[in-house]
Amino acid sequence: MAAGAGTRVSEVVVCAADQLAPGEMVPARLEDRTPIVVVRTLDGELHGLVDRCLHQGARLSGGQLLASTDAVLKCPWHGYEYDVRSGCALLDRRQRLQRVGVRVRDGLIVAGHRSPL
Repeated sequence: MAAGAGTRVSEVVVCAADQLAPGEMVPARLEDRTPIVVVRTLDGELHGLVDRCLHQGARLSGGQLLASTDAVLKCPWHGYEYDVRSGCALLDRRQRLQRVGVRVRDGLIVAGHRSPL
């Protein structure tokens, strides 16, 4: 990730790119210990979200990607559903999970975010 003036980019290795198949997800932690979940959709796109349901804080990585669409992540506690592409809650699109940048670098999936210096 390119950093602008006044920002520091913190990236962590999530896993080898070939270890996350389309339609799967994997939990990880950013350098600052923030829990995240990385999802690879069936079309191969990678998406990263903070791994906490907005309702009561459940780890979304313990939930499931719905079979009808690989772009909807369902919370394991109370069934809240989120669009992994936008982070928006399906019940109220004004509620949104924080997204985390993810990409493949040298055969590894890396995740990171911009933070002030």
